[in-house]
Amino acid sequence: MSKMTKAQEKGIFKAAVVVHDEAGLPNFMTMFYMEPGTYKLEDVPEMFKVNGKTVAAVLISQYTNVMMNNIPASLPYQKPAESMNHDEAAAACRRKGPGWHLMTNAEWVYLMNEAEEIGHKISGNTNYGKNAENPEEKGWCYDGYTVLTGTEPLSWSHDGTPGGVFGLCGNFWEHVAGLRLHRGVIEYIPDNNAAAFDYMPGDAAWVIARTEEPGEEGLPFGKPLYLDAQCGKVVLTDGQIAGAWSGCHMSELQLAGSLKEVPEIIHRLGILPRNWQQEKAGIFVDSSESETVPFRGSGFHSTSYGGVSAVDLGNARSFVSSLVSFRAALYLEDWQLVTELLKRA
Repeated sequence: MSKMTKAQEKGIFKAAVVVHDEAGLPNFMTMFYMEPGTYKLEDVPEMFKVNGKTVAAVLISQYTNVMMNNIPASLPYQKPAESMNHDEAAAACRRKGPGWHLMTNAEWVYLMNEAEEIGHKISGNTNYGKNAENPEEKGWCYDGYTVLTGTEPLSWSHDGTPGGVFGLCGNFWEHVAGLRLHRGVIEYIPDNNAAAFDYMPGDAAWVIARTEEPGEEGLPFGKPLYLDAQCGKVVLTDGQIAGAWSGCHMSELQLAGSLKEVPEIIHRLGILPRNWQQEKAGIFVDSSESETVPFRGSGFHSTSYGGVSAVDLGNARSFVSSLVSFRAALYLEDWQLVTELLKRA
């Protein structure tokens, strides 16, 4: 009998399932689920916390989505959708039905954390159809630089299995919801609340990331945290900012202001991994804009800047690029729906 993973020990399991949305389109999904009564509340990951409730399951598209009759779908052997801005991608995901949404930053971070826990390095197309570090790893390249969904080697899934989530590293950058820069200030939507609602620039739900998070009653809030560009490098600071654009390898990022180490909230939001001083993936920011929203995971052209940790916070939500795609996710509150999917898995 195989040893249980840390997630399984906490009552979190997963299965590859096919789900039909309200448009009748099939979607290949990786379902993460927690059976009621089998877990401790303190073990519930943020991904399962939606508007104060613990949901029964979160399903994430196995593949970067393709558009079919104006509806996104997770299907193999397809050319991923491209050239949609952040809000267009989010609205398209909502059209699939209740619970469907643009993949959130909390969900992306969960996948990165699971890969780290099981010792799997997520690989992908970071060099025109192949992996920059391991060029023998390649998918079916249809245009000289990007690969079809479902043609990737297993090392390109988040857990190294056929039932995992593919395409998180390279091929296309991806829109995610629930994280932004607001004039350089790092802001986020708590838990996985961004799965339930598409938050706009002026919404009050955005929370400022600070050097110290509020804990027990009476503890003060810390200083706001900024991502800035200074001297050609990205800077994480709690002090003054220059208001500019830049990008660098994460290992080249500099701490400024009173920061001597990276605050925990930065790791929790997946902006920097805990081993960031050895991480080659790129980080790009623009603190001069009133708001920038994230792309994650790098693209086919990223080469040494590629990686699942890569994050681009340098573009407005109206920005459109042929280098950027997206994927839908779904949360289910009803355990009965989960059991029905498991019976068909």
